[in-house]
Amino acid sequence: MSNEVVLLNKVLDASSNTIWDELKKIKESSEIEKRTIRRRWIWELIQNASDCTPKGKKIDIKIYYSNKKIIFSHNGLPFSYGNLLDLITQISSKQSSEEKKTGKFGTGFMSTHLLSDVVQIQGSFVQEDNKYKKLEFTVDRSGENYSDIKNKTKIMLEQLELLTKSQEALQATYEDTKFIYSIEDENIREAVEEGIVDLKESIPYVLAFNENINSITYNGNCYKKGKEDISKKNDKLKVVRIDASDNNKELLILNEKNVTIGCAIERKDNKLYFLAIPSIMPKVFCEFPLLGTEEFSFPIIINSKLFEVERDRNAIRDSNPVNKELIKVAVSLYKELIDYCSNSNMTRNEFNICILKPNVTSTIQTYSYKEIKEYIEKSAIVPIQGSERLAYKDNEGKVKISIPKTKKNTLNNLFWDILSKHKGLKIPTRDTYLGWAAVFGGNVDFSWMNNVLKDLNIETLVDCLEKGTLCSDWLNTFYSLWISDAGVEEVVESAFVPNQINDFVQFGNIHFDNNIEIELKEILTLLGGKIKKQLLNQDITSFYQYFEEHPDRIKNNELCSDQIDIKVSQLLSKEAIDREERKEDTQKIFNRLTNWFLANPEKSKEWFETLYSKRMMLSSPEENLRRYKIAEKIEENNIKYEDLDEIISNRDKVLEIINNSELSREDIIEQLKHIVTSTEEMRRYVENLILRSTENIFNYLSGLKDYTLPATLEEWMNEKYSDTVFPAKYKKDDIRIVIRPSDYQKIIFYYDEELEALDDYAYQLWTDDGEKQRMVTLGDLLKTTGISKIPLTKI
Repeated sequence: MSNEVVLLNKVLDASSNTIWDELKKIKESSEIEKRTIRRRWIWELIQNASDCTPKGKKIDIKIYYSNKKIIFSHNGLPFSYGNLLDLITQISSKQSSEEKKTGKFGTGFMSTHLLSDVVQIQGSFVQEDNKYKKLEFTVDRSGENYSDIKNKTKIMLEQLELLTKSQEALQATYEDTKFIYSIEDENIREAVEEGIVDLKESIPYVLAFNENINSITYNGNCYKKGKEDISKKNDKLKVVRIDASDNNKELLILNEKNVTIGCAIERKDNKLYFLAIPSIMPKVFCEFPLLGTEEFSFPIIINSKLFEVERDRNAIRDSNPVNKELIKVAVSLYKELIDYCSNSNMTRNEFNICILKPNVTSTIQTYSYKEIKEYIEKSAIVPIQGSERLAYKDNEGKVKISIPKTKKNTLNNLFWDILSKHKGLKIPTRDTYLGWAAVFGGNVDFSWMNNVLKDLNIETLVDCLEKGTLCSDWLNTFYSLWISDAGVEEVVESAFVPNQINDFVQFGNIHFDNNIEIELKEILTLLGGKIKKQLLNQDITSFYQYFEEHPDRIKNNELCSDQIDIKVSQLLSKEAIDREERKEDTQKIFNRLTNWFLANPEKSKEWFETLYSKRMMLSSPEENLRRYKIAEKIEENNIKYEDLDEIISNRDKVLEIINNSELSREDIIEQLKHIVTSTEEMRRYVENLILRSTENIFNYLSGLKDYTLPATLEEWMNEKYSDTVFPAKYKKDDIRIVIRPSDYQKIIFYYDEELEALDDYAYQLWTDDGEKQRMVTLGDLLKTTGISKIPLTKI
């Protein structure tokens, strides 16, 4: 055996060993590792295609996937003898080449055999005289053992020799190189489709970063680098457009010292919106994506062709000094990008380029995370509701921005809505707060807000809320959302709620007010009871269901009356046993209780069974005498008991008017004609009543034969003497019609013109309650008012 044959056998053995070891490593890897390798297949082929770019030119790449077949093609340089030899033997010369290559049929290409053991290669084969012949070559890595692989490798080497000796006619130009894979396994097809998803996401970055590739086409959709717009404010920054058949894309790029950082953007309405970076997107590129760097601690994409990468092209070497310097440049560029956003009112959704995760095992990533995190926190890039942009932290490191967070995502916006009504909180805008929560984390939850409430009362909370916000509505929404988010049992453990003196107290110290009589609560409070401190503010309705399930937390009239009974009995006992004289304040309290007994005899008997029977002890002899005198006056004036409240109320208002020294005599008379709350709402209400009554009485009288009125209501309104006095003919005689609403079974006279008309003999008083129209006579007035005597001395 010649030395040449021995040498060839040695080379064949070495080649087969390398191939067999690599195939075993790939095929015997875990399913997770296989899935990752299969994701990389497309990039292994694209990298190798890039290495075939003719000097000074660019290549076009096409991928077609359909019917369980992948066809990958490029128009770069065709296969040479050396290329095919590298491919067959896996003994590559690329590391010794002066020109650094990113691929070129190394172990990366071997990984594509996880798609198919057999790969068909078509295209052209270059001869030494730069002429080309047609190439059809089969790369077969099928086999169960080392001998099979060695035999297949030997066969391929023999085919290569036949190819070089072929007498086929030569051509002046070469055809596109194609790699054809047949995909039969369903699991492999799923992995292939994952690789396609990666491809679509990464194509814009590859075209922006790689100078060799002119276009990439997938199933007819062509992606190609378009125009570039360089920033006028920062010449390192530019926008690169990637034209595509279906949808153009744009990248914002910063470049310096062989380092490029980039992110996807969208321009609309003269604004620049940063787009979210997909979770499957590798963060580090070495002209091509390094699959496995998806969690790299950098917020956007970094690229450098100088990166020293791991053998499996899934990371950069952590301790490599070149890599460290490149990352420092990338961090510096990123800070410039953040400064650009801080100083511009054109950028939006910056949170999409601020999300990064820590990595404690990598020194490079630890550096990147720390530098960037601190810079983001202190840069004014967060848009605040109703305000300008602010930094998350001030220079002392104190957090200045409140970011809502809930346990249930469905409640996020509702919680933001109520927090936005609190003037003391600086929160991001509704359309960005979730994005900033992904950057900084939420720092204001229901418990945090609850701790704020404990130091307030209702009055101070009202001051904290936006104008027009009802405090009770705000609190009910807050408690209801908290219950929905955390469950009522957790809420009642820590919630601070307002009591009936408007202080916030812990829920465990509060009871539900089951419609306890207001006067009884007031009496018990005057007697020294703490009931209003112990009762939940009645405007708070969020805990109804809880109290229904916990009846022991409910207080009712019976419990309130029991406490009153105890305290009153204690006071009466002191008077009887210790001969204590009753104080004036005590008598006033007893008077209120006695009044309540008089107004509510049935309830008194039921709730104050013991005290009611000895109620006479609540009044001193002097008090009883005073009450008897009052009662006599009421009876003498034929006043009904149920009318007392209105009489007393009007009396107080009359006294207030008369005692007002700033009012003239005419003002006093005017106000005393009718005591009413003079609000704009009441004024409109009265005007509408009068207008309604006027229209109804006009229509009614127009239909009666004894009355003559103008043809239309408008004409009658134009002839009126005042708003409520109108001319008419009754049986051909001129009269005045006085119109008054009679809602609530009452007639109230407002105007002097009404009294003057009624002072005449030729008048009629007509009323309308919205349903019926009727004339009111003097006899009606006497009967309904009960007046039987009319003194004439003052007429």
